[in-house]
Amino acid sequence: MEEYDEQQAADGAWAFLRSNSTASLSFGEINIDVSYIIIPDGRLVIPAMVAMLQPCDMVMYVPEYAEGCMELHVSLEQFDETSEDGTFADRWQVYHGEPPDTQWAFVDIDAARFHEMFVDGETLLRENTLATVERALCKTLNEQQDIVRQVCTSKTNVDVTNPFVVGIDPLGVDIRAPFGIVRIPADSPFTSSDNVLGFFGVDS
Repeated sequence: MEEYDEQQAADGAWAFLRSNSTASLSFGEINIDVSYIIIPDGRLVIPAMVAMLQPCDMVMYVPEYAEGCMELHVSLEQFDETSEDGTFADRWQVYHGEPPDTQWAFVDIDAARFHEMFVDGETLLRENTLATVERALCKTLNEQQDIVRQVCTSKTNVDVTNPFVVGIDPLGVDIRAPFGIVRIPADSPFTSSDNVLGFFGVDS
């Protein structure tokens, strides 16, 4: 039962992390709001101010510091936007627009607390099994904006004019709206392109 509870907590924490895209980051006496993306290998990416890249205790609250939030103990690893990792900075901007800072960092999760249960950070490092087909799926769905809008409204009660699909993973679909990211949760985990297209009623 204990192992099951740990797995259940890890799965719930991962789904919660996936369903959000904003957080409050606390280090030293500084608290700052950040937006994140999750890249194909499961790591988070954020733009970072220089002070955030210094060694220090750092806590990320998802989606913000409030009752019911998830608490992540994290460390940052800087990367160069001009290196091959720069594609992750580009992906962040597709999600969130112009970054508030010019430095970039991977977010390594050391441990998490979610619904009063502690979760090992390694269990929150999960690859996107749809990564190889994600770009093609986004392109297909973005050619069907009216359908995406209808499904988004039906599943989330949020009507997004001109929705733009920016990300797809087994647990759902990320839609960029003028006011932020809207998450459409999957009814059951997507395992293939056909699953995703069928969810939207689009022919494969």
